[in-house]
Amino acid sequence: MALDLQDQEELENAKRAWKLWGRWVFFAMLIAAALYLGNIVWKGQIEKRNAAATALYDSEFAAAIQKGDNANALKAVQKMQNEYPQTFASAQATLALADDAFANGKYDDAANHLKWLMQTQKHPLIRATVIQRLATVYLQQGKFDDALSVLNEKVEPEFAARVAELKGDIYLAQGKTSEAKQAFDLALKQLSQDDPNRSLVEMKSKL
Repeated sequence: MALDLQDQEELENAKRAWKLWGRWVFFAMLIAAALYLGNIVWKGQIEKRNAAATALYDSEFAAAIQKGDNANALKAVQKMQNEYPQTFASAQATLALADDAFANGKYDDAANHLKWLMQTQKHPLIRATVIQRLATVYLQQGKFDDALSVLNEKVEPEFAARVAELKGDIYLAQGKTSEAKQAFDLALKQLSQDDPNRSLVEMKSKL
């Protein structure tokens, strides 16, 4: 069927527009496709690294721990830190070493493990856990300023109460009862009424 004059004009306009902009639209589509595929590959690589780190955790670290082989457990963690530094399995293994070092009075070793985690881990839960544990190590060592400095690191709101409580513990250890009470009162404001830790914080705030 023959096109009328208006249809022909619209067709010619479309042809001119495609000739002028068509290649840029094509390139934009290619870029969008590349970004989409890149995102899929990136996520796949993350999953692949997490799976490899978990396999290494199970086969080498956990196996060494079960045998009481601390030397090989440490080697496994170092391997995980070097090859898969930002994975949950690496964080879990390093936290386990830090806890063991702390329990055995090796506070410098515990602090070093935790500082490595501070530098590499971005997950809010892991960071909040590391911040609290590192502050506890410094408190045990009497490094009060270092402990307070660590607790000034930003954490998600759900962890703020525990951070405030720890600050109160540090101030209390320094004999700064006024600052300690302020910190404990702040922790109480951030705790829910049914929080199991609330009664302990209330007791501390009255010291």
